[in-house]
Amino acid sequence: MAGGAKTFDKAIPMNAIGFFGLHMITAGNYVGDVYQGEREERREKSYKRLFYSDNKLNGYILIGNVEKAGIYTSLIRERTPLDAIDFALVCERPGLMVFTKEDRMAKLGSPA
Repeated sequence: MAGGAKTFDKAIPMNAIGFFGLHMITAGNYVGDVYQGEREERREKSYKRLFYSDNKLNGYILIGNVEKAGIYTSLIRERTPLDAIDFALVCERPGLMVFTKEDRMAKLGSPA
């Protein structure tokens, strides 16, 4: 935009909206195998689908409980290998603990 030459290759399609207290967020693409949340999502009246292939998370759809969607977004953007994390745990309960200590420090801002 300012005449410089920079590459940004971490853009992904995203949508987020809320109607009458019901929120939805989608990101990435919907290609590959599908994890569909069941137990907790039914109790909370929410919907979760994660799409993955080739050891990477490709996209997701979250309706209702959209908390911690940024964890999934980061996994997609950073192309984090799923075998480097506890993907089963992330499917059920996403959290910062999925990342290494170094990655958490970088994402949250390391103390100087």
